[in-house]
Amino acid sequence: MTIWGAIITLRLSTTLIAFYFKFIVNSISNIIVSGTISTTFVGFILLLIVKNTTKYIIVVIVAYKNKISLVINVTIRSSI
Repeated sequence: MTIWGAIITLRLSTTLIAFYFKFIVNSISNIIVSGTISTTFVGFILLLIVKNTTKYIIVVIVAYKNKISLVINVTIRSSI
Protein backbone atom coordinates (compact mmCIF):
# COMPACT_ATOMS: atom_id res chain seq x y z
CA MET A 1 0.00 0.00 0.00
CA THR A 2 1.30 3.41 -0.89
CA ILE A 3 1.36 6.36 1.49
CA TRP A 4 -1.60 7.94 -0.31
CA GLY A 5 -3.57 4.74 -0.07
CA ALA A 6 -2.88 4.62 3.66
CA ILE A 7 -3.92 8.26 4.12
CA ILE A 8 -7.16 7.74 2.16
CA THR A 9 -7.95 4.57 4.11
CA LEU A 10 -7.28 6.33 7.42
CA ARG A 11 -9.51 9.27 6.52
CA LEU A 12 -12.30 7.02 5.30
CA SER A 13 -12.21 4.82 8.40
CA THR A 14 -12.10 7.89 10.68
CA THR A 15 -15.15 9.34 8.93
CA LEU A 16 -17.07 6.07 9.18
CA ILE A 17 -16.23 5.72 12.87
CA ALA A 18 -17.35 9.30 13.54
CA PHE A 19 -20.73 8.62 11.90
CA TYR A 20 -21.04 5.33 13.77
CA PHE A 21 -20.46 6.97 17.15
CA LYS A 22 -22.79 9.85 16.31
CA PHE A 23 -25.49 7.27 15.53
CA ILE A 24 -24.82 5.45 18.83
CA VAL A 25 -24.94 8.67 20.89
CA ASN A 26 -28.17 9.80 19.23
CA SER A 27 -29.75 6.38 19.75
CA ILE A 28 -28.77 6.27 23.42
CA SER A 29 -30.06 9.82 23.95
CA ASN A 30 -33.41 8.95 22.37
CA ILE A 31 -33.76 5.80 24.49
CA ILE A 32 -32.97 7.66 27.70
CA VAL A 33 -35.38 10.50 26.87
CA SER A 34 -38.19 8.04 26.12
CA GLY A 35 -37.73 6.52 29.58
CA THR A 36 -37.36 2.96 28.33
CA ILE A 37 -33.93 2.40 29.89
CA SER A 38 -32.36 4.26 32.79
CA THR A 39 -29.15 6.26 32.50
CA THR A 40 -27.47 4.02 35.08
CA PHE A 41 -28.16 0.89 33.03
CA VAL A 42 -26.77 2.49 29.91
CA GLY A 43 -23.65 3.71 31.71
CA PHE A 44 -22.82 0.53 33.59
CA ILE A 45 -24.05 -2.27 31.36
CA LEU A 46 -24.76 -1.26 27.78
CA LEU A 47 -21.67 0.85 27.13
CA LEU A 48 -19.36 -1.82 28.58
CA ILE A 49 -20.83 -4.41 26.24
CA VAL A 50 -20.44 -2.12 23.23
CA LYS A 51 -16.88 -1.26 24.26
CA ASN A 52 -15.84 -4.91 24.45
CA THR A 53 -17.58 -6.02 21.27
CA THR A 54 -14.35 -6.06 19.28
CA LYS A 55 -12.76 -8.41 21.82
CA TYR A 56 -15.73 -10.74 21.57
CA ILE A 57 -15.59 -10.77 17.77
CA ILE A 58 -11.85 -11.46 17.78
CA VAL A 59 -12.25 -14.32 20.26
CA VAL A 60 -14.94 -15.95 18.12
CA ILE A 61 -12.86 -15.63 14.95
CA VAL A 62 -9.73 -16.99 16.63
CA ALA A 63 -11.70 -19.86 18.20
CA TYR A 64 -13.08 -20.71 14.77
CA LYS A 65 -9.47 -20.95 13.53
CA ASN A 66 -8.80 -23.43 16.38
CA LYS A 67 -6.22 -21.32 18.25
CA ILE A 68 -7.52 -22.02 21.73
CA SER A 69 -4.42 -20.78 23.58
CA LEU A 70 -4.94 -17.30 22.13
CA VAL A 71 -8.65 -17.42 23.03
CA ILE A 72 -7.80 -18.29 26.63
CA ASN A 73 -5.15 -15.55 26.75
CA VAL A 74 -7.54 -12.84 25.50
CA THR A 75 -10.34 -14.07 27.76
CA ILE A 76 -8.18 -14.05 30.89
CA ARG A 77 -6.71 -10.62 30.12
CA SER A 78 -10.13 -9.10 29.52
CA SER A 79 -11.47 -10.46 32.81
CA ILE A 80 -8.65 -9.03 34.92
